[in-house]
Amino acid sequence: MGQTDEMVETVFAAIEKGATLKDLHGVSQDLMDGVYAFAHKFYQQGRLDDAETFFRFLCIYDFYNAEYAMGMGAVCQLKEEYARAIDLYALAYSLSKDDHRPMFHTGQCQLMMGRAALARRCFEIVRDSSDVDYLKQMASSYLDGLDRVGVRNAPPSETESEWPPLRKEKEVT
Repeated sequence: MGQTDEMVETVFAAIEKGATLKDLHGVSQDLMDGVYAFAHKFYQQGRLDDAETFFRFLCIYDFYNAEYAMGMGAVCQLKEEYARAIDLYALAYSLSKDDHRPMFHTGQCQLMMGRAALARRCFEIVRDSSDVDYLKQMASSYLDGLDRVGVRNAPPSETESEWPPLRKEKEVT
């Protein structure tokens, strides 16, 4: 076995054990925090392409960090790439323990895609499950708005059946 094969085998073994590229390359958390600060600043300035580049780096190097997926999802949402944002919010939701922000933003994206019944389900989950008052209030406001326009608990179409994603409990090892 050559040196390259051994290196590939070592990398795969590390990834199988949960290591990230950040870990494998020895990237410090301080550096990741600095990159996040730039990504967030670009996002706030409306420099979405720059923010996307930095959030993509963060997601690739530490794919277990829900905040990085949230940031990338927020960029996609502002770029009106709603399906992509929903996928990233689903990742953030599955990585976070009790954070319902990804579900709330998923509801917003579903609404923008014309999927009001799915949006309603997302907002109901946030209203009923979140411990964060302002988030519950915002979800309730969306639900009130959906009520006013006559969107009730209509059954979702077949293409909507995968939402919202079920949160799987993390295994304790």
